[in-house]
Amino acid sequence: MKRNGKDGSQQQKQKFSFRSYISFYTRFPIPWWLFIASLVFGLINTEVVLAISKYVIQINKGELYNGVIIGYSLLTVLNAVIAMFSNLCGEYGIQKVTLRARMLLWNKILHLPMREVERRQPSSLISGVVNDITQASAVIHMIFSTVASIYGFIRCCVEMARFNAKLSAYMLLLVPLAVGVFALVGQLQYRMMLRRYESLGAMTEFFSEHISAAKHVKAQAMEELEAEEGLRAIDERYKADIYYAFMEVLQVFSNTLYTSIGSIAIALFGSDMIRKGQMPDTGINDFTTYKGRVDQYQAEVLTHYQTLKGTQGALQYVGVLLDGPEEDPDAGYDLPEGRAKEDIVLERVSFGYDPRHPVLHDLSLTIPAGITTAIIGNNGCGKSTLLKLLQGIYLPDSGRVWLGESAVDKVKLSQLRRRFGCIFQHNPLFSGSVRDNIAYGEKGEVSDEAVAGAARLADADGFISQLPEGYDSDVGMGGALLSGGQRQRVAIARTLLSDPEYLLMDEAGASLDHKSDMTIFRAVREHMKGRTIVVVAHDMRTVMEADHIIVLNSGSLEAAGTHEELLKTSPTYRGYLELQGFALAGEEAGQ
Repeated sequence: MKRNGKDGSQQQKQKFSFRSYISFYTRFPIPWWLFIASLVFGLINTEVVLAISKYVIQINKGELYNGVIIGYSLLTVLNAVIAMFSNLCGEYGIQKVTLRARMLLWNKILHLPMREVERRQPSSLISGVVNDITQASAVIHMIFSTVASIYGFIRCCVEMARFNAKLSAYMLLLVPLAVGVFALVGQLQYRMMLRRYESLGAMTEFFSEHISAAKHVKAQAMEELEAEEGLRAIDERYKADIYYAFMEVLQVFSNTLYTSIGSIAIALFGSDMIRKGQMPDTGINDFTTYKGRVDQYQAEVLTHYQTLKGTQGALQYVGVLLDGPEEDPDAGYDLPEGRAKEDIVLERVSFGYDPRHPVLHDLSLTIPAGITTAIIGNNGCGKSTLLKLLQGIYLPDSGRVWLGESAVDKVKLSQLRRRFGCIFQHNPLFSGSVRDNIAYGEKGEVSDEAVAGAARLADADGFISQLPEGYDSDVGMGGALLSGGQRQRVAIARTLLSDPEYLLMDEAGASLDHKSDMTIFRAVREHMKGRTIVVVAHDMRTVMEADHIIVLNSGSLEAAGTHEELLKTSPTYRGYLELQGFALAGEEAGQ
């Protein structure tokens, strides 16, 4: 299982270029001073390391004078202190970059068009913020560390050549071999990291979806099958980690092989030079001291390259996401100020979540302002979809939605959506108190009286008062500590507190008993008197109380009018009444 299927992955690889990879780091401020400080400490440390090497050579020759021992000891301690400060600056910079990169990605996710959120799936987006973005932090530090390592490599090569130019020339001939091997490993590491993060994303997606559906899994006694499916997701990650481990082993092997070849070359050429009197007897040991420093910095440079290639693979998904479409809620025209009393008009609107399979077909209708309109129709006819189009959550594939004289696709979405209040069949609650959830969405201070007033309208004040801490009681993650009906009442209170100009209710009473549903519905209508309410409901008792009724049939408009008018013009409307035991005259049967 991949983030967007095979085609989606190929599309990402085509879109995300190295230029996109570099431009990622121009999207947020980088704490350059921390990385520059780390670089300066690294450059100083190179000189300290070279000074230590000279003392090591003296010690190897048996020159154990007090000055040598004291100098060696002090420089070794200084080396450790400088390295500590270099690492502190680098790590602090890394965490700053991680913080800002995560904020950048989170802001992007919040502004994704809804279709893009659904296409990518929330669990993939979570994986991007939590996992993929961590690779971003290492890159800047790695670049500065590479500069320090290159400086150290050059300085150590110079000192090594001063000690013995001929043997140094032999060693430098091996550098192209090392570069070639490490370049190959770097390319493989790019693929390895890409595969590893794809498998991590797939595994995150699977467990995020299936753990959240644990109640349904248990209700269907599907634990055994789910265990098998989970093992497949785990196995994909396992294979990617095996590949990753193999590449790490290959990297270590490359380093070891290169070092071993260098040691053999030093032994062969050095011994020959000693026999010819071109180098003192301790020359091989002395030269090896400098050669070890050269190998250290060379390995750092090439390892940094491999890491950079790895992060390019890890950030592939993030880069494509950031380069993708974005919804700007403050783009467009301002809506007219003041309390709106404008009709909502759909003009030849067609829409499908997959454009090849439209849900709404060339739909034209009017939702009158200032009254309650009910929408009914068969499952899948586009009732809930229509409500989302009204708020600009989705834009029509063709046609246009109007709020008075303002086109929904042309106005500022932030202003448009603030005018709408929405109560759905399933409303999310957030971890925190009941008060926090009712006041969610309000930008200023909200008084306790206002919160309690909204709760009373939603018939929620009674049960809230009986909770252990009243309005300060924790609702749990997703409202898990409340019943379905209690969650629904809190969600209704939250919407009413916002005092919307237009109220959209999509099966808002589905979690409530009929008496509570009708009590709340009538209280809401009284509170919203003179404003526009749009109700999607299956219960015809609710529908018949509406001032205006719209009947949809397979995504098209069948009829619209009052209850009495629809009895004459809509076979679907009459069918719903008969199905629920109502006489065609509009009076309830068997009540």
